[in-house]
Amino acid sequence: MIPYEDDEFTRPFTGRVDAELNQEMHVEVRVEGVDSRQFALVMDKCWATPVNDPDYSLRWDLILSECPNPNDYTVELLQNGVSTSTRFSFGMFIFTANSTRLYLHCAVHLCLLSSNRCSTNCSSGHQRREGRSLDFHDSAFISLGPLVWS
Repeated sequence: MIPYEDDEFTRPFTGRVDAELNQEMHVEVRVEGVDSRQFALVMDKCWATPVNDPDYSLRWDLILSECPNPNDYTVELLQNGVSTSTRFSFGMFIFTANSTRLYLHCAVHLCLLSSNRCSTNCSSGHQRREGRSLDFHDSAFISLGPLVWS
C-alpha cells in the first residue's frame, strides 16, 4: 500500500506522511509477482482507525463491498478489479482533537480476469454479491500508517 502526493500517482510520499485536514490523499494498493494477464487485484474494503489496530472499535469505512462509502463524499475509487493495482483517494481527517494519526487497513483479493467478474459498477447502486466464487483467489489484509495530521 503506497500513499502518493499527487493524483497522477507519480510522486510517492517518502518518509513520514504529513497531511493537512481535508487534503486529498491518494493511495495505491499493488500486488507483484502475479501474471497481470490472468489476475486482477480487487479491493473488498478499506477503513481507517486512530491506532495501528485493524480491529479497533473506533473506525471509519472508506471502501465497502468494493465501492466507496456512500456516507463519505470525499472517497473516490479510481481503479478496482481491472489490473494488479487498485487506487482510491479520500479527504484527510482525524478522529478526535488529541488523535493526530490515521492508519489505513484494506482487505483485498486476487480475481481471475477470465471470469469477467472482477470489477464492480458502483454508480448503479447495485452492491457486489457476497460470498466466494470460482473467480476468487488469494486474499490478504494490509495496513499503512501512520498518516499524520500536521
